[in-house]
Amino acid sequence: MAVSISARLIYYAKLSKPRIIWLLDLAALAGAFLSGKLMPLNILVVLVGGTLASGGSMIVNEGIEIDRDKVMKRTSKRPTVMGYVSKKEAIYVGSSLLILGTLIGLLDNPLTAFFILLGGLVYILVYTVWLKPRSPLNIVIGGLAGSAAAWAGFASTTSSFTLSSLLLGLLIFMWTPGHFWALALRFREDYSRAGIPMLPVIMNENFSAKMIAISNALMIPFALALALFSGVVYAIVSLILSIIQMYFSIRLMRKPTGEEAWRSFKFSSPYLAILLILIIITHLI
Repeated sequence: MAVSISARLIYYAKLSKPRIIWLLDLAALAGAFLSGKLMPLNILVVLVGGTLASGGSMIVNEGIEIDRDKVMKRTSKRPTVMGYVSKKEAIYVGSSLLILGTLIGLLDNPLTAFFILLGGLVYILVYTVWLKPRSPLNIVIGGLAGSAAAWAGFASTTSSFTLSSLLLGLLIFMWTPGHFWALALRFREDYSRAGIPMLPVIMNENFSAKMIAISNALMIPFALALALFSGVVYAIVSLILSIIQMYFSIRLMRKPTGEEAWRSFKFSSPYLAILLILIIITHLI
């Protein structure tokens, strides 16, 4: 039976992982406002281009990972697994969106387009194809994809790459391992069945919890350093949020269970989102 266009668009919307894209768009916005220059058209271009490229990269990822997604409960209902979107179609459509998003980025400047493309290539080639099935360092290096979103946003209004944008990208880079290792600890059996060597799969719960805490602790200096460019209010709020984040990390070390890992994971997204929103607000004011 033929599938309607609206149904197919819904399938692709689900495959694009909108809950991740909104955070990447927020990173791009924070990067754009961190420059101190309000350029609405440039910001609109990087958001449109970045959204298309990020969504396309996610779709390619899920096309490549159909076989692994089939054995994981968390991913077993994705449109690719259910047969609504084939592997070949997902890769073709996703790659086309990545290329389109990169070309749109060129309307700002070449550096913006470069970072948009870099994020997509890191996520697809470095993370999905190379590291994810082979190394527990997969999500560590894969965090560069999120950093690239912030760098694209900064470049959109400045055509440059500076210390402040570097720090913002490093914040996202350092946030990524603790966030996704907590998720992997919560769904450890899923990742094990799929043969994905996430850190909590190849190491025990105690070691994994310690590494999550260390990763989060290493992230905090970058969060606080951005106060040099974002003011006192940002400094105070980022310090409070960082203390709360470490509280959840310590809880997880004391009791390295799936439930505690889930609490740490659930707080880490708002943690980063609030910091990014604060950067935007402080530079708007």
